[in-house]
Amino acid sequence: MAESQQLSVRRNDYSLDEQQEAVRETFEDFFTALCPSSVVRAAEPLGFDPSLWKKALATGVVTMAVAEERGGDGATLIDLALVAEQYGRTLAPIPLIEAITAARMLASVGGNAADELLAEVLAGKTTGTVALHRADKLLDQAVPAGAVADLVLALSGDDLIAVRGVGVPEILPNLAGAPLARLTAFGGERIVLASGDEALKTYAEALRTWKLLTGSALAGSASASVAMGVDFASSRQAFGQFIGTFQAISHSLVDAATLMEASRNLVRKAAWYEEHEPQSDPALVSMAFLAASRAAVKSATVGIHVQGGFGFTNESDMTLHFRRAKGWALLGQRPSADLEIIAESLPWAPHI
Repeated sequence: MAESQQLSVRRNDYSLDEQQEAVRETFEDFFTALCPSSVVRAAEPLGFDPSLWKKALATGVVTMAVAEERGGDGATLIDLALVAEQYGRTLAPIPLIEAITAARMLASVGGNAADELLAEVLAGKTTGTVALHRADKLLDQAVPAGAVADLVLALSGDDLIAVRGVGVPEILPNLAGAPLARLTAFGGERIVLASGDEALKTYAEALRTWKLLTGSALAGSASASVAMGVDFASSRQAFGQFIGTFQAISHSLVDAATLMEASRNLVRKAAWYEEHEPQSDPALVSMAFLAASRAAVKSATVGIHVQGGFGFTNESDMTLHFRRAKGWALLGQRPSADLEIIAESLPWAPHI
């Protein structure tokens, strides 16, 4: 089969090949074994487990995100999305997505300063993150993983800068139990990594990477919520029947499962396009992120209702997923901005 034909087949087939399935299974086993919900709860309110992060780094989860010619293992965005999905399924309290995004930014820019920082990141000596809003417009913004990162990459004007932290950053309480901190807490040395078009392009790609991987994590969270809801409905009885036989419960779970499956497939589709044809459908990442955000909230909400009087309590793992489904989606730009990106990508239809 010609190379163009092979590309066409994969372009329209979003199932996993043998290697991708191996990646998914490896990190499913890793997070399942090392991150039960007790670990997630113990890490709150900061939302960070240093021991788990050290073990995750030992797997090469950040190194794999960087191209081989830049000292990494050359994993594709599809591989990274599969890792993020398992991370979201267990709600692992580590700065996985932010560290991966920062590493890919440094590898993309190059130059002496970026190379030195990238070497620190790949060696596990430095944890990087990215400010999701322009620093010249939102200097006091909340930075994801800012409370545990050593380095923040941000766009200030037309410059892509790296800023190191000074002392202990202010931790921002939040619904998701995420390690957020203000950008102003990083007031140390500011290093210009790139300027002009290169800086703007690198930053835009980083935001898309963060959004894609966060969407995959949200899809993973949705799958966990659906699974917990099904397990509960299959074991809980009322009026001599398992509650899963009641249509009000079974139909709600099916609706949630449908949204979850659709969003997961859309995330994988977006990852494939970002890897192979990033310019052919630029709205896919926004579509995937919004779909996964909706699926995660819907699945956790249904799960809470299925569990009834227990579901809404702090003792239920459903509340962990509900809070993160709400909180993770709020870290990026407002949802209307993604809807605008999607609308602008559609062909003009004057009859509408």
